Amino acid sequence: MDTKEAMERLCELFGSRINFLAFQLATLSMSGQPCDVTFFEKKPILDVKVMATLNAALMYGAGGKKLQELLEHIKFSDGTVASIGEIWTINPMPKDGLTDAELEAVDMTEADEKVGPNGETLRQMIRETYHCTTKRQENVFLRRFIAS
Repeated sequence: MDTKEAMERLCELFGSRINFLAFQLATLSMSGQPCDVTFFEKKPILDVKVMATLNAALMYGAGGKKLQELLEHIKFSDGTVASIGEIWTINPMPKDGLTDAELEAVDMTEADEKVGPNGETLRQMIRETYHCTTKRQENVFLRRFIAS
């Protein structure tokens, strides 16, 4: 399945990008799996967990108004609070983290493959979403993303 087909399938399943992010947030809130969260206007937060309040609200049948309120004030384990509208991407990470050896072993040839909807390479997408300012940052985040 190519990128365009995958994006079409996500739209079929979730209806919108926001719905997909809400699904990811709910799933991560339930599982406790760490993730990297990137934002449109600020630096990413790394290896954070989505606080269980979102999962608890879903489990106990919170209504639409309460869920909307929670998605406007999403709490992360590092103390960050953000609105779903601020989030660009959510990249799940391994539960046990990534070792230096795993990061070093990443095959970086994938980084320059065109994977974006407009022909962007993975490198370009990571540079933009993680707001990289140096080549070193770009390589670190690429390795994290590929290894995850």
